[in-house]
Amino acid sequence: MRLLTPFRRRNAGLEPTPFDRWMREFFEPDGDPENRFEMRYLPVANVAETDEDWVVTMELPGMHEKDVEVRLNGRQLVVTGERKQEKESKDKQWLRVESSYGMFERRFELPGDVRADADSVSAKFHKGVLEVHVAKLEPKPVTRIPVQGT
Repeated sequence: MRLLTPFRRRNAGLEPTPFDRWMREFFEPDGDPENRFEMRYLPVANVAETDEDWVVTMELPGMHEKDVEVRLNGRQLVVTGERKQEKESKDKQWLRVESSYGMFERRFELPGDVRADADSVSAKFHKGVLEVHVAKLEPKPVTRIPVQGT
């Protein structure tokens, strides 16, 4: 029993329309019918600011810290990883899969008030949530400049 079937044109043999091509690409992303319902994985991210740092939080359910890489590329914070699909299903036949899997990359442009070096970035992974802290620059004290008359 199949609950979802790919779109098929009734008048086969005619030139496919742009909609037909879009539907085919959507349901067969790699041209492989076995991957018909595979979705691209793009984890959600939240960015917050505190007095001391910027905090990027990403929800990565089903992943482990070994599946994630955090890099500093100039003034960009780059988070990459892969959420792998568990293929273990000896006793069951999947009728519907809405989970998305695959490789991802998220890039965050750092503001001008952060220290863009490896010592100022820390990352923690706990219960499927990645939390990256990027330290801000220490504020410089206000210096009074004397005004001279002519």
